[in-house]
Amino acid sequence: MTREDEKICLRELSNGSRQAFEWLFLEWHPRLVDFFNRILGGDEETAYDYAQDVFFDIWMSRKKFSEVNSFSAYIFQMARFKAYNHFDKNAVKTKFTRDAEVTGSESTPSGEAVIEASETETIIRKTLERMPQKRRKVFILSRFKGKSNDEIAQELGINKRTVENHITNVLDTLRKLVKFIVILCVTGL
Repeated sequence: MTREDEKICLRELSNGSRQAFEWLFLEWHPRLVDFFNRILGGDEETAYDYAQDVFFDIWMSRKKFSEVNSFSAYIFQMARFKAYNHFDKNAVKTKFTRDAEVTGSESTPSGEAVIEASETETIIRKTLERMPQKRRKVFILSRFKGKSNDEIAQELGINKRTVENHITNVLDTLRKLVKFIVILCVTGL
């Protein structure tokens, strides 16, 4: 498929063409399954499920695809984010299980732990709300909407480097905040 054919197909997808979606699915789904299969160490069932999830997300956000310059870059960026989320969730599960085994606690968090997590989430949310609007928007588009720095820069009409600076500043602030919360929890203040 030529670059021009791809642009036409993406434009048709943006207009709701099921045929364009099916063509992209048939062309790219096997590649995504292979990608996830390699990344997940041969877990074919999960690889297939994640590839399906990516295409579900594509269909749900199809209107924006007329603006996408490279479908392959876009789809593999989506796949990488899905893989990162997979590994993040597994790391949290593993840590929780390991901590539960070491402390001998139950497999569900205590009421106190749930309250502390809720309070921490509230503090982080309020910290984000106090940040400058553009910085907050850049961070939300990056971390919660899964958009690339290039997409954010284009959407907001700012330089890609500015996007990177906003994200770095937010992460730095949140790291300091989390460190402070941990110190408070450890000291019992």
